Formats: sequence, C-alpha cells, structure tokens
Amino acid sequence: MPDIAAIGTILSSLKTATDIAKFLRETDLSLERAELKLKLADLVSALADAKIEMASVQEIVAEKDRRIQELENAFQSKDTLVRSRDAYYRKGDDGQPIGEPYCVRCWDVDHKQYRLQHEPKDRFVRVCSVCGTRYDARMVQGIAPANAQQNA
Repeated sequence: MPDIAAIGTILSSLKTATDIAKFLRETDLSLERAELKLKLADLVSALADAKIEMASVQEIVAEKDRRIQELENAFQSKDTLVRSRDAYYRKGDDGQPIGEPYCVRCWDVDHKQYRLQHEPKDRFVRVCSVCGTRYDARMVQGIAPANAQQNA
C-alpha cells in the first residue's frame, strides 16, 4: 500500500491547486499583474508537487504488482516440488522426486527455484550459486525417474 503521507501530500497539493484555480476564476479585473503571476506560479508549483508524488505512488504500486506476481507464480509452482533428503526436486507423475536438486533455503525463504551446482574444489559438496548455501553432495544427488532406473 502506498505511503499514507505521500497520498496526503498529493491530496494537499491538488487542493491547493484547486483553490488557486478557483481564486483566479473568481477574481475581477482589478487583480494586479504581479499578484496574478504569483498565483499562477503557486498553481504550477502545487501541480508539480502533485505530479512528483503521483510518480512515487506509481512506482510503489508497480513494485507491489511485481511482488504479487512473484508470489502468485511461487504459489502455483508450490505443488510441482517435493522435498527429499536435503533438497527439493520436481515431482514426477507418480509423485516421487526426480531430476536435479533445488536449494531449500531459496525455495523456503524467497520462493525461488535455483538448482544446486557442484562445488569445483570439492566433489562432496553442492552449493547454491545464489545464496551460497552448501550441501553434502550425498544428500542432494540427482534422482532419475523410476522407469529409467528399471530399464537400466
């Protein structure tokens, strides 16, 4: 939700601009030229303030929309992963884990799916390239589909 203070500032700027516009409309010809220019400058300033605040609110709303989309995507893919040992895996047709392991920390905390990589310096370790979490490679091995294991 946009910051309440930002919305208040926008409304205040718009009210000021409206009041100035009403004043200018209702004035008679006796208004001096300098006073008219001053009121017009105030009007432009109030409208500029409102425009700046509206741009800020638009950014906040766009960021919220992006976050909502991320969470909706994570929610929809929630049932596609299954935990086995120390990692998440894709769920096979039979409901069993298959494929390469995904980072538990990234999925549980950020709702993002990142595959674990082999540590180049230590073959007994797999690591998440995003968060750096390290796993014992024996507990996060790739899992072949059941029918592939039977054919082997």
